[in-house]
Amino acid sequence: MEEGGAAEELMTGGIENAGAVVRIGDTIRRPRRSGSEVVEALLLHLERAGFESAPRFLGIDDEGRQVLQFIDGVADERPPWHRDDDENARQLGIVAAKLSQLHRATASFEPPPSTEPRRPLPIHGTTWSHADVSYTNLVYRGDDFAGLIDWEFAAPGHHLYDPASLIAMSTRAPKLGAADNDRRTSAVARAIELVAEGYGMDDAERSELPTIAATLIDDAIGYWSPTQPADVLDAWRWRTRWFRENADLLTNRG
Repeated sequence: MEEGGAAEELMTGGIENAGAVVRIGDTIRRPRRSGSEVVEALLLHLERAGFESAPRFLGIDDEGRQVLQFIDGVADERPPWHRDDDENARQLGIVAAKLSQLHRATASFEPPPSTEPRRPLPIHGTTWSHADVSYTNLVYRGDDFAGLIDWEFAAPGHHLYDPASLIAMSTRAPKLGAADNDRRTSAVARAIELVAEGYGMDDAERSELPTIAATLIDDAIGYWSPTQPADVLDAWRWRTRWFRENADLLTNRG
């Protein structure tokens, strides 16, 4: 298909929408699914609120797909600085500050009547959140954060759900059988420190991050288990236990 002289370019990545998201010129076209109306209303709200790190919702095309602003840059599950624990923590702290701005902007959001998010978050709350914050959805230009994409799971929940997602999904956390788990533990602790600082948490909120990180990984296991092999699920389960067992150590309480 071509529209306005621009050809469709298939976007790689993703699981549920793999092969169904395309770029046309300066726009992204995504299938509309359950919860899309809430996402579209939220993106319009963020535009009105002046939050600049989310794509603009531009309408629905002739094929019934969402039309979104294309944010130029790269979303890489393992960006170049990911193996530098100090730099990775610094980058996550920058994103956490953006998440604080996001949550202030969503505080006044009212979803349209008779609409529901795609799925509820596992920790209830009233803060409208992106709910899938990790490097796969963070766009960078070089090492500069440019925007947060893929809002399909946006929903209300605990206000620390989004920053805890950074800890759970974008640190080099300990893993089953790794020889360098001491270093990995230090990397997570440093990331927690800078994420808490960037978001503006007090000590009590910071102390909640490991447990919330474990809860959201547990939730991901339940949601994605049909698509993941058993060894991957076992590794995730090990990590949830690790976060819970080391919560005091990670937040300087032990």
